[in-house]
Amino acid sequence: MKCLLLAPMRYPFIHSIVSGMETQGLELRAVDYQDFFSPRINKRYNNYSALPRKIRKYWEEPYIRKTNESYLQIFREFAPDLVFIYNNQLVEPGLLEEFRKKARIAFMLGDNPLYTPTSIYNLHILFQADYIISPDSLWRDQLTRLGVPNVVFDSFGFNSALYYPMEVSDAQREPYQSDFIYVGSASKTNWGYKRALFLNLFKDLDFRAYISGDGMERWYDFFPDLSKKIIPHDRFDAGFNNLVYNCSKIAPVEQVPSLFNGIHVRVFDVLGAGILPLCEESADLEHVFEGIEIPLIRDYREGPEVAAYWLAQEEKRKECIGLMRTRIEERYAPSLVIKRLTDQVFP
Repeated sequence: MKCLLLAPMRYPFIHSIVSGMETQGLELRAVDYQDFFSPRINKRYNNYSALPRKIRKYWEEPYIRKTNESYLQIFREFAPDLVFIYNNQLVEPGLLEEFRKKARIAFMLGDNPLYTPTSIYNLHILFQADYIISPDSLWRDQLTRLGVPNVVFDSFGFNSALYYPMEVSDAQREPYQSDFIYVGSASKTNWGYKRALFLNLFKDLDFRAYISGDGMERWYDFFPDLSKKIIPHDRFDAGFNNLVYNCSKIAPVEQVPSLFNGIHVRVFDVLGAGILPLCEESADLEHVFEGIEIPLIRDYREGPEVAAYWLAQEEKRKECIGLMRTRIEERYAPSLVIKRLTDQVFP
C-alpha cells in the first residue's frame, strides 16, 4: 500500500506518524509544502498572514495555487492508495476531489478546525474524509454533531527512535540537570499568560524552562521570579529535548487552550524519554490512563504541593512511569494507530 503524507516535516511529532506507517509496511512519500518555495518566500507567507485579505491575497493566492498544483503532480506520479493530511496543509476542495478518484483520504487534526483560521476550507474539506484522527474527544463530538463523518479519538504515542531513556555522561548532565523540566514556546496572547501562570507554579523548585519564540518577557511583570527559570531556546530538536528530559525527573505539561478534553503530544514525548509527566487535568488523559494513579494538577493552587509530593516519592514515581509507558506501548504505539486507520479504510 502506498501513502502520500502531507505534513510539516520540520516538527518532530510528525515523525511518529512516519514511524507508524513504516512499521505497518506502507510505501511512503512525505511532502512538506514549504519545500516548494525558497526560505524568503516562506517567511513572507508565514509572517504576514495576519494582514487583511485584500492585501495578503497578492502573494497568498499564487503560493496556495502552486502548492496545490505541486501536490497534484506528485499524486499523479506516485499514485498512492491513501493520502494522509495533517490539519489542512493548504489543500483546497478541488484537489481533494481529484485525490478521491483514485485514493482514500485521511486527516490527523493537530488543531481544532473550528478555532484555527488558517484556511476558509479547514472544516469544509473534512466532509470528504474517509477517516479523521482527533486527539481530543470533544473535537470529535463537535465535528460529528456537524455531520462530519468518520471522526475517531486516537493518539500517537511516543516514537522510540526519537524519545527514549539514555545514558547521560556527567559532562552532558552538568549543564542541564534539574528536577523539573519544560520545553515549549512563548505566546504574546493570553495563551502566553496562562503558560507563564502554569510555569510559575514551579518557581521555588529546581526547575528549568527552555522557551522558544518572542513574547515570554511580557509576562515577567506578573511573575517576576519566573524569569530566573527561563532559558531562551530557538529550535525544534527532538535530540535536545530527549537529552534534557533524561537529565531531569519530572516534566510539567499544561493543557493548552486549544485542547478541551485532549492530550498534549508532549505527554508522550516525556514518557518516551522515561520521565514522569505532571499534567494539568484532562478527561482524555484520565481515560487513556484509566486504572493508573497518575499525577494531575486539578487546581493550580495545589500545583507546588503535587509537584513536591511526586518528586519525593521516587519508587512510586518510577512505578507510575513504567505503567504509563506500558499502556502507551500496548494501545497507542504509532503502528497501532495506523493499523486502526488502515483496517477501517481498507477493510
